[in-house]
Amino acid sequence: MSSIAVIGAAGRTGRLIVERSLAAGHRVTAIARRPQALRVAAIARRSQDLHMTGPGLTIRTADILAPGSLQGLLDDHDAVISALGATGRGPTAVYSTGTAEIVSALKPGARLIVISSAGLGVPTGAGPGTRLAARLLHHLMRHTYTDMARMEDLLSNSSLTWTAVRPTRLTDRPATGHPRVSIGATAKVGNQTSRADLAAFALDAIDDPRTYRSAVAVSS
Repeated sequence: MSSIAVIGAAGRTGRLIVERSLAAGHRVTAIARRPQALRVAAIARRSQDLHMTGPGLTIRTADILAPGSLQGLLDDHDAVISALGATGRGPTAVYSTGTAEIVSALKPGARLIVISSAGLGVPTGAGPGTRLAARLLHHLMRHTYTDMARMEDLLSNSSLTWTAVRPTRLTDRPATGHPRVSIGATAKVGNQTSRADLAAFALDAIDDPRTYRSAVAVSS
C-alpha cells in the first residue's frame, strides 16, 4: 500500500486516478481547486460500486496557481500524480506554473508523475502524413503544447524522480488493460488513449524505474 497525492483530482482523468488508487488499497490525498466537484462525483458513482469514498481518501482544497498553496500538503506521500489540465486552446500557464508549485513543495528525489501529451513529439520513422498531421495539431494546440514543453523543461531541470506521461487523444472508453507504451516517447503508439488506461498506467509507473526521468508515450 502506498500514499499517493493526486493534483487536479476533480478532472475526468484525476477522478479515475483517485478511484483506481483507492480500489488498489492505496491511501489517497485528492487535491483540487474545487473539491466539491470531486464530492459530487463520489456520490454519483457510489451506486455504480466504484471506489471514491472510504477511510483511505482525504480531500484537500488548493489553488495550485497561488504561490505556496501546496506547502505541507505533499509531505509524507510516496508519490504525487499531477492531472492538471487547461480548458480551451488559448494561452495558458496552468501546466508550467502548477508544476513549478509542485516542484517547490517536494523534496529532492521525490516521485512525481505528470500528464503531458503525445503531441509534443513526432515518433522516429513517422511518415509524411503523420508529420503533416503533427504539424497541424501542434499549430492548433500551440498554446497548450508550449506550456507543456515548459512544464517538461522544469522537470528535466529538477532533482525529482519524475515521469512525463504523454497520452494520445483522450477518450472516455473503457480500459483495454493493455496500453501501448514507448519509453522515451520515440516510437509510435496508438491514436487514442482511454482515460481509464491512462490512469492505470500512471499508477503502474510509480514503481517502474524504466520510466524515471523520462517522457513516456502511451495509448490504448
